[in-house]
Amino acid sequence: MVKFGRHLQFYLEGDVQSSPDGGGSEPFIVPYTDIRECIGMSQTQFVRAWQTSLRAASDDYAHRVRKLWEMIFDDLFRSSDAAERQCRGLTFDRAVSLYASTLDEGRSRDLFATIKRIHSAASMNVEAFRKLVKKFDKCAIARGDDMLTSTLIPQLYSAPLMAYPTLEGHIETLRDSMAVEDDEEEIDGVDDDSIMHSIRRKTAFVTKDSADVRRRADELSWLHDMLAGVPSGEIPRLVAHRGFHCPRDNSGKRPLENSLSAYESAWSAGIHLCECDVALTKDEKLVLAHDEDFSRLALDPSTASSRKKVGDLTMKEIISLTFKSGSRPPLLLDVLRSAQAIGGFARLVIEIKPGNQVACAALINLFRQHPDLIERCAVIMSFDAYTMHKLKCGLNELDAWLDTHYGSRSDSPDSVLSFEDEHGRFVSFRPKLPNILLLTVLRESTRKQHHQLPVSVSDLSPVHSWLRPEDKPSLDGVYLQYQPEMLQLEGIAAMQALSKEYLVGVWARHGDPDDIVTASRLMKECGVSFVNTDLPRTFAGKQLA
Repeated sequence: MVKFGRHLQFYLEGDVQSSPDGGGSEPFIVPYTDIRECIGMSQTQFVRAWQTSLRAASDDYAHRVRKLWEMIFDDLFRSSDAAERQCRGLTFDRAVSLYASTLDEGRSRDLFATIKRIHSAASMNVEAFRKLVKKFDKCAIARGDDMLTSTLIPQLYSAPLMAYPTLEGHIETLRDSMAVEDDEEEIDGVDDDSIMHSIRRKTAFVTKDSADVRRRADELSWLHDMLAGVPSGEIPRLVAHRGFHCPRDNSGKRPLENSLSAYESAWSAGIHLCECDVALTKDEKLVLAHDEDFSRLALDPSTASSRKKVGDLTMKEIISLTFKSGSRPPLLLDVLRSAQAIGGFARLVIEIKPGNQVACAALINLFRQHPDLIERCAVIMSFDAYTMHKLKCGLNELDAWLDTHYGSRSDSPDSVLSFEDEHGRFVSFRPKLPNILLLTVLRESTRKQHHQLPVSVSDLSPVHSWLRPEDKPSLDGVYLQYQPEMLQLEGIAAMQALSKEYLVGVWARHGDPDDIVTASRLMKECGVSFVNTDLPRTFAGKQLA
């Protein structure tokens, strides 16, 4: 059996190196042998030596940790890649995550080594103090003296030194970011009571599952922190494109696009509006889907159900189809019910693919069957003007139907659109119908298809005839494709004029600016009501003016 003093010697000879943490070349290590010799002397001498070392170890630990955090925040604020607003008031776990994702790998490895060194020294010292008290009490029983466990162990467990386990999460974060193996080795012959057993890692590698969990938690933490820095008046105008999802179809960090968890994660974090695409199944169920089939998102893209067009799938096949994330394609009804359960601001912006008039009819029918869900839909939009005007007609008919069925039933407790007032009377209320917007494309950059309406900010005059034709009901607004000219003087004036007359949204293609500064300017300077975003990690990377 290897004695504890030998472990300390092994540590001092092999593990202590100079470190960049500013805390000196070597951490304080308990003079274990010297204090152990006091056991054979008086109790007073032992207690004095033990307490003096505990204060020294705690002071050294606090000093090194303070220097460590000073170094982390100094590097973050100096980094051109880390936005100042992201660093303000960071929690300790987010600070380490940001450091790992922002600084170069060499700096991250230095930080990893420094934190491990501080952690190893602290854990070694804690075990040394504990074992010294245990040894003293063992001898005290034989001598008939008072034991010290009830006196000294509480002092140890309340000392600043005992904060060292908080470093373990930072070690895991950095190890995950660099795919670093644990270089701590087991020592043969170590007894179960030894320090090496107490601090030995249970696994040599971080498993993929645990790494994925940490990455997902980090993404959600980032979303919460990012939204906390966005002005409250601008959050209601941000539209999370296909929910809080990973644009690269990888569910390792974020949910897949158009999945139920993508929307629930966004709404729960504080996003108000989420955009989704809907399609109609063979048995007339509205399901969330962007592509013609699910092969891109399917766990097994070779299956017949993943390669079938969505319109040829039945509800039974939808349920049996598994995404990469393990979930299935959600029904629109599922997502609306989640929005209703979350409550408050949670609403959808629904896009209907061109030519899909049957989906519009199914949507109207869904609202008839579930009128309590109508207000969970803020906007319905499409590139297809004809389909949107037909939908507007359908919504007008739905409005009249609501009047007939619910408008005069103030005395009926059975109405799903009524509530009981303070006098016990059932009062009906009318849900606000969704706004209908027309999607457009840029004349300069997009190849025109039969359903697409190209328009540029340099000439927005065609918008009026599209939204207010003589023989059709008027639409509520337009969703324009982003172009840099929108934020130039003439473009700002044109956008302001359009926004005074209609609701205006802006969507962007991959590669266009997707950050809070651009979104904020579109809202403040142009009067835009909706700005689509994929919420990239760089979204809040620019400082707001």
